Amino acid sequence: MNKQDFLNELNQRLELLDPRERRELLSDYQEHFRNGLAEGKSEEQIVFDLGTPEEIATDILSERDIKEEPVENDYYYVPRKNYNGDRSKGKQILIGVGLFFLDVCLIIPILISLWAISISVWVTVGACLVSPILLGVGLIFGMGYEMYQLFVSIGLVGFGLMLLLLASLLFQFVKKATIGIIQWHKYAVKGGGENA
Repeated sequence: MNKQDFLNELNQRLELLDPRERRELLSDYQEHFRNGLAEGKSEEQIVFDLGTPEEIATDILSERDIKEEPVENDYYYVPRKNYNGDRSKGKQILIGVGLFFLDVCLIIPILISLWAISISVWVTVGACLVSPILLGVGLIFGMGYEMYQLFVSIGLVGFGLMLLLLASLLFQFVKKATIGIIQWHKYAVKGGGENA
C-alpha cells in the first residue's frame, strides 16, 4: 500500500469525524510520510510502521466515543497482467499430462482418503444417534435389557452430537479442497483469464 492508498482509506474510514478535524489528522499523517521519506524509508515501510488505516481509524473513533460503521470492501485489489492466457493446445496437453500423473500419484489418493474419513465420521455420527432406536427395537423383539445399556445409549447420543460438528467441518473442508483442486486444474490447463 502506498501513501495515496493509505490516506484515501484513512479519509474514508474517518468520515464520521468533523471535516476540519479529519483534515488535521490527515495532515498529521502526511507529515509522518514526509519525515519517513526524508529518513530514507519507502512509502510501504512507513505504512507498515504506522499500521493499517482500519486500526488507526478504530483507535481515533473509539477515543472520541464514535461508533464506527463497517466498511464493506476490506481488501485491496492488485491488478496483474495475465501471462498465461494464450496457451497453445500443445502446452495445454503437456500440462494436462503432467497434472494427470500428479493426480494419479498424489492428489487422487489423498482426496479418496479424505472423502473416506469424512464418510466414516458421518456413518459413526449416524450410528451413535440411532443407538436408542436400536435399543428400543431390541426390547420389542425380546432381547435382554440391562440398565447400563440405557446409559451407554445416552452416552453414544451425546458422543454423536459432539462428532456432528467435526463431521460437518470435515465435510466442508474436503468439499472446498475438491472444488479448489478442480478449479486449479482448469486454471493450470487453460491459463486463467477469460479461458478459465
